[in-house]
Amino acid sequence: MNLYIDTHLDDLVILLFKDNKIVKEKKITGEKQNSKMIMPIVKKILGKKKPESIIICNGPGSFTGVRLGVTIAKTLAQTLEIPIRTISTLECLAVSLEEGFDKIVGFSDKNGYYIGIFEENLNVVGNYEYLSNSEFAEYTKKYQVYTEVEMNYLKILNYAMKKETKNPHEVNPEYIKKLDVEKWSLKQWKKI
Repeated sequence: MNLYIDTHLDDLVILLFKDNKIVKEKKITGEKQNSKMIMPIVKKILGKKKPESIIICNGPGSFTGVRLGVTIAKTLAQTLEIPIRTISTLECLAVSLEEGFDKIVGFSDKNGYYIGIFEENLNVVGNYEYLSNSEFAEYTKKYQVYTEVEMNYLKILNYAMKKETKNPHEVNPEYIKKLDVEKWSLKQWKKI
């Protein structure tokens, strides 16, 4: 059995899968209490079973949401001494689409859009980007961006299982949007 955790936005997705089948799943959407719910859900999904590995969706997305999922996945992998793999939110979207063509995928938060460009073999082109809502509106005048993608978790899990495992200490959240504090110039900091 393998455990999948995704907390990249307000949603919480915990899956247990084996032999190309999702055995147990719990999806909660639109809640703001993921930090209170995630461990009881993981415990309930696992029961007394020890997973063979963990797959964590390590962002981009909500700063707190991504950090929460990554911290729990790393802790479980370290304490249970099991392999961990990462998959980005944008990879999940790209994998969920039909295969065989280059694609730009994206999803939004309240201020803008995270986007990634993928070749047909799912290699990422360049770096992921975060565009404000107005920048995204301009971008979509030139390029088609798939934003309404239904996650195909079975495809995501099969894809992720082919990825290399990592040392839990090397797994980090993937942030691409600068925090307000990072946007400040040295001049602004000196005024404080």
